[in-house]
Amino acid sequence: MAVHDITIQQGSTFAKTLTITDDSDVAINIASDTFRGQVRKKHTSTDTEATFAFTITDGANGVVAWSLTDTQTAAMGNGRFVYDIEWVKADGNVVRLLEGVADTTPEVTR
Repeated sequence: MAVHDITIQQGSTFAKTLTITDDSDVAINIASDTFRGQVRKKHTSTDTEATFAFTITDGANGVVAWSLTDTQTAAMGNGRFVYDIEWVKADGNVVRLLEGVADTTPEVTR
């Protein structure tokens, strides 16, 4: 698991890619796996600020894209949030890949 802080610009599309590798930096085949992740105000918050969409773009080479639409980011409040990304393996095991702070900057143009 890695800590990685992100910045989300309100009203803009947010998109990143992640490559899943083993300890030897060799890509892991993720073609049969799924991913999930959310943004919340605090770890204990019951309300979700946003839910990431995931697309496996190159399963054999461990590449997955994660994103929020401009509509999703426009609906978010501005300020400091927390997020995490989890990998749900085909065998049912869950691994938290990333977590951190998600700073949302306010939109001026609407």
